[in-house]
Amino acid sequence: MDPVRSGSRSGTGHAVVLGAGIGGLCAARALSGHFERVTLVERDTFPGAPAVRRGVPQGAHVHSLTAAGAEVLDGFFPGFVAELVDGGGTFAGALDELDIVFFGSRLRQVPLGRVLQVSRPFLEDRLRERVAALPDVSLRQGFEAAGPITAESVTAGPVTPDGAPASAARAGGVRVSGVRLARAGTAGSFEDLAADLVVDAMGRAGRGAAWLRSLGYPAPAEKRLHVDVGYASRRFRVPPGGLGAAKGVLVGATPARPRGLVLTQQEGDAWVLSLYGFGRGNHPPETPEEFLAFAGAMLPAATREALGTAEAITGISSFKYPDCVRREYHRLRRVPEGLVSVGDAVCSLNPIYGAGMTVAALEARALQTCLADGPEGLPRRFYREAARAVRLPWLFSTMADRAMPQVPGTHPAVARLLGRAFGATMRAAAADARVATSVWNAVSLSGSPAGLAHPLVTASVVRHWSPGTATGPGKG
Repeated sequence: MDPVRSGSRSGTGHAVVLGAGIGGLCAARALSGHFERVTLVERDTFPGAPAVRRGVPQGAHVHSLTAAGAEVLDGFFPGFVAELVDGGGTFAGALDELDIVFFGSRLRQVPLGRVLQVSRPFLEDRLRERVAALPDVSLRQGFEAAGPITAESVTAGPVTPDGAPASAARAGGVRVSGVRLARAGTAGSFEDLAADLVVDAMGRAGRGAAWLRSLGYPAPAEKRLHVDVGYASRRFRVPPGGLGAAKGVLVGATPARPRGLVLTQQEGDAWVLSLYGFGRGNHPPETPEEFLAFAGAMLPAATREALGTAEAITGISSFKYPDCVRREYHRLRRVPEGLVSVGDAVCSLNPIYGAGMTVAALEARALQTCLADGPEGLPRRFYREAARAVRLPWLFSTMADRAMPQVPGTHPAVARLLGRAFGATMRAAAADARVATSVWNAVSLSGSPAGLAHPLVTASVVRHWSPGTATGPGKG
């Protein structure tokens, strides 16, 4: 047990990261070199080989690493992406090797960047190996966080009332100086771990936000969008060339057909088919026959036939995603020193857009940049940078979600307008390489969505606008 000295910092140059998913692993790498020690704490016990684990229930579903995310990981670990490919991962040309249908229109084929297609367990396992090999990082499995340990801040003085509960610590605030750990599944087994910085990478549940309230600080305001998306995925083994030249098929939902799918090649000859739908009535089925029938309505005949004879190598895994969540930590006027939240704890995007891992990597890079300016005032500085990293992905994904009539909270007229706007943009992207490039840059975070406002792009979208029509069922 590491003692925690009340009223003072530990002075050990120690950072603790809670959660060893993609966000936590990237955060540990960002902290490495800025602290003498970094301890990565995970509730799960890791399997001996890559496998879906309890703490990542979405791990069985499609995961792709965009060019922007791959660039960050390669910066953290030079040669990492090549290592993934050597280990069986698949590189696919974004618009020339993937068959992409968005809002009912097939995007024009354009040689543009590459997407790394790997299973989530494979990527996480290799990333964890790299992080664990860092000389200042240690990994502790089978422990969960019970709560923060605090000490009064050394800075005293009155503060402007902001609605937080009155307490003795309010005069100078508090500093998080460690975390209390509990051994998973063992009642009453606690350990206090001193730290100069505690990083909450525990996911979308928002335990770090709850900790703020327990410390007498206001919790961040939340933006939530109820999307009620259901997923079902299964892996197949397909002989080389069995699915043609394409390395992946993406069919997005439309307002008239709120269902979609992603079929991508992963390690070896394995392909994963992930189905999704907005609203309970469109959640994909879990029986093998119904599963393929659900997909068949959206796939080309040759692909349907190939999957029908492919070898299923897993069962069907299901996952429910109720709400997109963004916590506005950057708007808080007061936060304790020594505690930051990262990854899905800050922003959890609808997984159908494939931006989650990339956003987590971008946040970790922002954390690394902020650490270069020293630890004091780190939480507020980091939250401002993290807000910049998530602002456009959040805007783009939630606007697309709001185009779906099944997503509540948007006025029907606004939903129809958004649906027509996205439909016109994708029709333009089917014919115009410039528009297709701008769309992909926005979706993949490889460039700014501002590219969609370029005059030539806008003119092309206007030419494809059909105010009196909407995307019909079965198109694409």
